Order: sequence, then structure tokens, then C-alpha cells
Amino acid sequence: MARLNTWTGPMDDAVEAILSFIKLAYDRDDDGLELSNALHGIFDELKDDLCVLIEYPYVDKVFRDSYYSYFSSKHQDYSRYCLRVALFAQPIREKDFRSPDKFNYLQENFLGYIVIRPTFPKILGRSLLSKKAIEDDGFLCCTFKENVAINGVKLDVSGFSHCSQDGETITCAETTIWSVMEYFGHKYADYKPTYPSKIVNVLHETSTERMIPSPGLSDSQISYALRRFGFGTYMYSLDLNTNPAEMERIISIYTDSGIPTIAILNNEFTSHAIVVIGHETDKALDFAKQKKTKIDYLDEEIDYIDYANIKKRFVIQDDNLAPYRLIDLRNPTSENYEDPKFEGCTIQTVVVPLYKKIYLEAIRAKKLLLAVLVDRDFGYKFDKNFVFKAFLTSSRSFKNHIVHLTTLDPTVKDGLLKTPMPKFIWCAEIYSSHNFSRNIAGGLIIVDATEPLAGKKDGFIFGGYPDKVIMKDGNKFINLQKGFKTYKEFKNNLQ
Repeated sequence: MARLNTWTGPMDDAVEAILSFIKLAYDRDDDGLELSNALHGIFDELKDDLCVLIEYPYVDKVFRDSYYSYFSSKHQDYSRYCLRVALFAQPIREKDFRSPDKFNYLQENFLGYIVIRPTFPKILGRSLLSKKAIEDDGFLCCTFKENVAINGVKLDVSGFSHCSQDGETITCAETTIWSVMEYFGHKYADYKPTYPSKIVNVLHETSTERMIPSPGLSDSQISYALRRFGFGTYMYSLDLNTNPAEMERIISIYTDSGIPTIAILNNEFTSHAIVVIGHETDKALDFAKQKKTKIDYLDEEIDYIDYANIKKRFVIQDDNLAPYRLIDLRNPTSENYEDPKFEGCTIQTVVVPLYKKIYLEAIRAKKLLLAVLVDRDFGYKFDKNFVFKAFLTSSRSFKNHIVHLTTLDPTVKDGLLKTPMPKFIWCAEIYSSHNFSRNIAGGLIIVDATEPLAGKKDGFIFGGYPDKVIMKDGNKFINLQKGFKTYKEFKNNLQ
């Protein structure tokens, strides 16, 4: 193995530099521009003024797993080593990595990495990029932090993992499972990141045929694998329990909950899996043009706006595309695909990786939250055209949000922090059209996410409204004549 070779330079020269490394390291020419086109497919979506550092040879843990479980057993000789391309917001020099006084500068400007693997022509391996590296970065998405050693210097980056399929050991289904496990494994002690060979081994238990080369996976196999990795998966299907509009609302609710969902796209020609991880940032809304939903209060029917119905594009990781692409859920392949076999794809199934002790799923949770809202004892009658936003979160994360709110009434704040809550809760934030753009809610409802059959009384935990607050204390309910008017929106895991 050669000593570590590096190259630094501007983004404009990155593709040519990578192709030169490929020629020297693997003796591969870019016949027919196949490699160049693959590289431009991802680098053209990045900001033009970035600086890159290329390292070779690099030991990539994911490719090395595939190498030893599959590629090393083939007659053709495959290299064990990859290239890695690190991205920086400002110019860097190779000597900066040997100067401790420059380490803070490197950290401040580090935007992630892209691995180039020797699986020709499908050379784009795993990446973890900050959204700040993306040209169109007007979105929020699930992220986790990873510490990586770049040319010997340990640097942190936050993003969501992406990987292209190699067509043999991993297809779209395996990459979605892998990226979901990367996210949860880095964020929560209950889960661990996994490798392609582990996914294959898990699925061998239910398969009647060999799993490598991979034939792809069905939605039930994806769900089974996630369940074996510790999730209480829940599946929504157009054929079984929902319709296209409801499917979009379900994805929206789980996205706002900071839960990446695996969406299965189908048409008569193909089936493809993607991960939905975020959505566009909210723009100034014309509330007169938003779809209204009716709700029955005790004495009248009024209109409200379900946040899950607000039109927006969603952020996905798709192993056929560059990271962080935006799509319309109703037409998920219309913006990014030219291949006719993907024309007209629709989302047929959604697999949700829920924590195994979350028993109340999104549809029933929203019904319970709305039932509380209109209840004579636990609810409140808001003015028409209020915005209703439902999401799932852990009580730990939620209370951490509450403790940082400086404008919340001290009595209400203390009561919320001392209220016993299950590990996971469903919440609804209620906004007036005036305060929506200011991210200030005038109402908050909390119910138990571990009680799938709970009614309004049993599932209710907290209700905060403009002129009163209701808290659960054991089997009793406490009413406070306190206004709940300065609550700031909870962003959950979206950044």
C-alpha cells in the first residue's frame, strides 16, 4: 500500500483531480465519461466556492465490510482501498493539518465528506454532508453528529448519511436500512449503526434464496430487518389503510417528529425505496389559499388548517440521486428523474421505524389530540383558521426545550417540567395565523404515546391555552388560570 497521498484545491477542479487519482490508484480510464458524469451528479449540486481535500488510500468501513463479505471472493481483483473527499467552506492548505493553531479554523469550515469506492462504474460510496454544503439549502432535516479524522485531524460534522448502491451487495432497500440505522445508531443508545453484511445475514433467516448479489427487498423485508434491529416498525399502505392524501399527511407528521421514514415508490415498471428526512423551510403563507379542514366544537363547526396539509416539498436521500434532493410527495420522481421507467411513480408504502414502546401511531394520535381539543373539560375553542401541528417526541427532548424557554410563565414552566410523562409523547401546537410566522403557539396539547387505546381522559397529560392551563397530577387534573401565550415552536430533531 502506498503512503497517504493528498490533494487540496477548489471545487472547480475537484472532479478532474478525483479522476486523476482513480487513474493512478486503480488504473481506470473514464471511458465514455461514465465516471465523470457520476461525479458531476453529486458535485454539481454543491456550492461552487468550496474547497476540497482528497485522501488516498482510505479505509472505508462500509466498503471494507462489502469487500470482505463479497468482493474479495470474486475472480476479478478489487482494491480494498477508497478515496475520500473532504469539503471545506473556506480555502485550506495541506500544512493546516499539521498546524494545531489551524485546527479550530478547519473545524469551523468542515462540511463533510464523500467516499469514492472502486466498484466501477458505481463509484459513489457513503457520504455525510452538512446541508451548508448544498447549493439549495433552504430546508430542515434530520441530522446526527459524527466525529471523523480528516488527514489525521478529528473534526465533527452534522448531516444525514447517503450512499449510492453498488448493484451487487447493496440496492436501494439496503441503503435505506443502512442510512436509517446510521441516524438512530449515532443519536440513541438503544440502537447501533450496521453494515451491509449484517443486513444480509438478518434477511437470510426469512429468504428462500441467496441474498447476494442482492435482488432487492420488499417493503415487508425492510420492515422485518428494522424490527430485528430493535424497532417497533409500523407500515402504511395505499392498499390497506390509507389514501394518497392521508399518506402525505402521515409522512409530514413523522418528518416533523424527527423520524426518517422509508417510502416505497412504485409504478408498473419498477419499485424503489427512498428515505424522507425533512422538508422545505416554511415560507410566508397566504392563509386564504390554504386547504381548510372542519372541526366540530360543541356548538358550531369551524375551519382550521392542518399543518400536514400545507403544501411543501420534502427532503429525501435517494441512492440514485445526489444527497438532499427535494421532491413533491404526490409526484416523487417528476423533478429528479429523466429515465422513463420511473415516470408516474407514486408512494405505495411507508415504513416507519418507531421506538418499540411507542404504541400510538400517527393517525390515531392525531384523532386523540383533536378529540382533546374539542372536549368540554380538556379543550379550548380557538378562533377559526387556526393552525394545528401534530408531532411525536421524547419527553426528555421536550422538557429540555421547555427549560430553555425564558418567556414562559414560571408556574406553568415548573409544572410542565415536574409533570410525570412517558418516554414518548404526542404533542399538538396550535397557532393563530398572526403568530404562525413568528413561531409562537397559543396552545399546546400533550397525550401519552404509550397508550394505543387511551381515551381523552386516560391519554391526556397537558393542555395549555390562551387563558388557562390544565395539568394531570396522578389521577387528578389541576386547572391554572394562567395564560399560555409565549410558547416557542419545538423544532424536534430537524435542523
